[in-house]
Amino acid sequence: MSTDALKLDTSMPSSAAPSSPEAQSAWPRSLLFIVPIAVATGLVLARASGVAPTVLKEGNLTVLALLSYLGATAAFVMWMMGRESLLQRIGIGTMAFGYVMNLAAWGIRWIEYVEFEKTKPTMQAIWHTLPLMEKISHTYPLNNLYDIGLAFTGFAVLASLIITTRDKYRFIGAMTMPLAALTLTLVVFLGSEVTTLQPILRSYWRPIHVSIAAISYGVCLVSFGIALLYLLRDGVRIESMALCVAIFGLVLYATIGDFKVLTTGSYGLGVRWMGSGLNLAGGGSLRATLPGVGALMALGWLTYAAAAVALTVYFFRNDSLAQQWGNRLIGAALIVQVLVFGAIFYQMKSPMDINGAINANQHQAFGAWLAKRSDIDPTTLAPQQLQAEGARWLNQNASGLEISFNSNPVELAGILTLIACTAFVALFAWRGKRMLEKLPNLDALDDLTYKTVSVAFPLLLMMLVTGAVWANESWGTYWSWDPKETWALVTWLAYAGYLHTRIVHGWKGRTSAYFAVLGFIFVLFTYLGVSFLLPGLHSYAGVD
Repeated sequence: MSTDALKLDTSMPSSAAPSSPEAQSAWPRSLLFIVPIAVATGLVLARASGVAPTVLKEGNLTVLALLSYLGATAAFVMWMMGRESLLQRIGIGTMAFGYVMNLAAWGIRWIEYVEFEKTKPTMQAIWHTLPLMEKISHTYPLNNLYDIGLAFTGFAVLASLIITTRDKYRFIGAMTMPLAALTLTLVVFLGSEVTTLQPILRSYWRPIHVSIAAISYGVCLVSFGIALLYLLRDGVRIESMALCVAIFGLVLYATIGDFKVLTTGSYGLGVRWMGSGLNLAGGGSLRATLPGVGALMALGWLTYAAAAVALTVYFFRNDSLAQQWGNRLIGAALIVQVLVFGAIFYQMKSPMDINGAINANQHQAFGAWLAKRSDIDPTTLAPQQLQAEGARWLNQNASGLEISFNSNPVELAGILTLIACTAFVALFAWRGKRMLEKLPNLDALDDLTYKTVSVAFPLLLMMLVTGAVWANESWGTYWSWDPKETWALVTWLAYAGYLHTRIVHGWKGRTSAYFAVLGFIFVLFTYLGVSFLLPGLHSYAGVD
């Protein structure tokens, strides 16, 4: 045989040749998400069999998941700021532990739904006779916004764990962990009450439709985080994001609390009685004023306004001094927002005369709302009668009045989101260059965004299709232009725009990243905003 032939033979692949390190470790790396699923399943089965039922409760595990996500966030942030690589491994491990708690919490919530259904007098005698699919349609734990939020946070973390099995993507938790922690915190605000669906909505299509929605929302969260990192890596100035955050803060405090923060300098939380919200005729909720909170919010608004002015001057004049002051004012705004949230939490947990904190100017509108609930036309009663009836009812039921995190969940979620966004831009303004060094190149980030959107897009389409089939079975029509349906369609079209412009027109990079960011904003509005701001057929989803 010739020398050339020998050279050719030795260059050809051989079954005995060692595979790549990544191929060798493919199975062990997959354990990163397989083991947490197995452990969480074991915890759920232990709870179902009666082992340690007082410890294995959904609420306890959800809190542990939230703490784990916060801990993972801290570890990833310190790693990105140039600390030891061990912190990255700690962050990944903590993320996996948090997922165990998250998944187990959702599974145990299913058990709690079963226990809740079996205690109903109408179910006690017939439960054991029901077919399996009917039991599932009664108890599948995706009945309300809390259930869906718990599930979609878990799917986002699962997607992150799967992506983390690739060496070049081990950074992903640095963005998805703070987003998961923020999302789970907002979910907790909604309240974890076990709810029962209307009989008309019970169908085997419900578990299919809502499960697909939770999975798709989780993948969308991951694509959003990657797109944000791409924009920062691509040179989008953090001051641009800071200006957007400042505008968000200005709009939030101008509209929050029924537009009273800037007009009266006061802020109040919605009053609840026996777990139900109390409203005013003509719109809005009955509110108890929290001392000092409105003044702090007004200070926060002024701080954001000053930051917006400084950053605008920087963009138009390229003034470095304005840039410095803009970043400093964003830092100051962060401190004020933390004080705002701390003051709300303190007032909420302190003994408080809630009836005394209700402004008497609300009594007439509250009395009119009470009249409507009693099928009485408020216009047939004198204003003095409505005022007196509102005051009388509140005095009589003062002991049952309460305020809590789910009094005004959208407003409190907005405040917490504002804190998170402000902290994000403040951190990157301080240590952005060093943190971005830990990220892969732009092509890798762009490719990963494309892959996650390519997964989310068909899932969103399946969500629309299965939702239409469920709607036809329950309401007799495939599509009714309900706000939730409409915004779900808008969300799908946003991701369709991402793929269309990329595949047909070759758009990549920054423009595509903006599409991914916009798509997730629509996801959040579809999930939370529509349920509270645009009531419709989907208002059953755990909203007053």
